[in-house]
Amino acid sequence: MKRIRMLYLFLSLTTLIAGMVIYFLFRDVNNMILFAWIPKPQFLKTVLVPLQPSIFTNILKYHLPDMLWFVSAILLLRFIWFYKAKEQTLYILCFYGIALVLEISQLSEKVPGTFDWLDLLFFGISAFVEGLLYNIFIRRRIV
Repeated sequence: MKRIRMLYLFLSLTTLIAGMVIYFLFRDVNNMILFAWIPKPQFLKTVLVPLQPSIFTNILKYHLPDMLWFVSAILLLRFIWFYKAKEQTLYILCFYGIALVLEISQLSEKVPGTFDWLDLLFFGISAFVEGLLYNIFIRRRIV
């Protein structure tokens, strides 16, 4: 079980980094909430890779990074509360609520970013798939 728990930490970090790399390569980081609070590194201004507009590049640029960050946080919460299923579920549900509020708050001009229903759809799909995989492969082993 310790290996599985460490796998959750590894997958959390991997999805976090993958989302950051996609964002840094293909998006303007001026809209990142993170850089509204801390200074933006200079090298991020020069790594932007242009992509031809299409449905797939739209998903890659605008929805996949957010979805990967969302999954990363869920995996981190599973790692932290690995042996405490009730607390794990509570914190993950709270995180779902925070993500929903944060996405909806982007309708306001005070919060950086743009609201998009597709982000919510991708969050929902990724939460469903992660929960399904957790219930099929992990939960049975813990209980």
